[in-house]
Amino acid sequence: GRRRGLAPADRTCGMTPEIALFCVLGAPVLQALLVMLVPKPPGLRDLIHIVFSLFAAICAAYLVSAVAHGESAYVVLARPLPNVDLAFEIDPLGAMMAAVLTGLGVLHAVHAAGVARAKQERAPSRLLAFIALAMAGVTAVAFSANLFSLFVAYQALALAAFPLVAHRGDDEARPAARAFLATLLASSIGCLLPAIIWTYAISGTLDFQVGGVLAGRVDALTANVLLVLYVMGIAMAAIPPMHSWLPASSSGPFPALVTIQALAVLPAGGIGVLKVVTFVFGAGMAEAALASQALIVLVGAGMIVAALIALSRQDIRERLAYSCMAQSLAVVMGALLSLQPGAFAPAGLFAAALQIIALSCAAATLLMAAGTTAAITGRTKVADYAGLGRVMPWTFAGFAIASASMIGMPPFAGAWAKLWLITAAAGSGL
Repeated sequence: GRRRGLAPADRTCGMTPEIALFCVLGAPVLQALLVMLVPKPPGLRDLIHIVFSLFAAICAAYLVSAVAHGESAYVVLARPLPNVDLAFEIDPLGAMMAAVLTGLGVLHAVHAAGVARAKQERAPSRLLAFIALAMAGVTAVAFSANLFSLFVAYQALALAAFPLVAHRGDDEARPAARAFLATLLASSIGCLLPAIIWTYAISGTLDFQVGGVLAGRVDALTANVLLVLYVMGIAMAAIPPMHSWLPASSSGPFPALVTIQALAVLPAGGIGVLKVVTFVFGAGMAEAALASQALIVLVGAGMIVAALIALSRQDIRERLAYSCMAQSLAVVMGALLSLQPGAFAPAGLFAAALQIIALSCAAATLLMAAGTTAAITGRTKVADYAGLGRVMPWTFAGFAIASASMIGMPPFAGAWAKLWLITAAAGSGL
């Protein structure tokens, strides 16, 4: 029952939305294999990494155009249970997120190749390969067609990001990697999976539906419990005190930090919460208002704590890790505000989507600038940054703009995300 329209231009050029969707999901996997198979010469390895990243970004941009012209694509990879598909589908939210993240991924590919050489990172081929696999995981989350596919993609992303956290292999990296994997798997298996099974028992389907799968099918108690399970299952990793893996992983190489904090793990959590709230509950679902208000308090407290901790950290990597955590919780805040009954509910969804984009752009810029600074000067302490703006003016011009966007200074992207967040809160009476 899925519409698969093809424009005449698509037939002439040979590209269809289905092919483009396969390429976006599969190109990073092939990229990782080739990078591992061709570790030398380094120039060829880096070229493969950059070209495949560019190809994935072009395919994602094509999917944005396809969605804008009313095209659709639905790809089924497996059917493990009746009415349960491992499937991926293009939609406006997924296409937009994939285009932004893969577009940033091209810049990151160039930066990662350069920093890996400048810093003489150990096992650079492995580093680049798992960066590619993590990008495959986040695009799979963005294009997931149902809750089962979302769950599988999220687990695959956690497994792909685990070697990035543990890349250095020292006494700091190994415990951080174990905490990272344990937190994500425990929260998703302990909270997200039961919520998915419960949803299937109620509705008989796991497909995402406009207006919400659960709308009109659950009572207030069930809706509130399910909302808590979903949010804790997807976003628990960024809520204190379960966040310890994030600052602990900050000792890893900067290319890995860009992937974890700006392009893959944190954005995937925000996308997952947004898809659940939009397509499982539906905007303005009054039955879940109580749990959403309680979670707003929890998430808000987490944002404040993370921001205060960030101010106290002198290592730029730790400061940015806590800052990214606080900003990612703003995505969850916007999604939860959309569940408050009232005419302003869609403002919360818009705020959350815009916050993901603004955060990814700002965080990627900040982390890549910090990585460049560390590669050239060896400095990672905030106190040692004094005067570097005159030495590296272009790098720190980008750093300044990204900082302004991160804190919400007009006219940069972060300011508009915060404005819509304020609008959603005010409209909800909160």
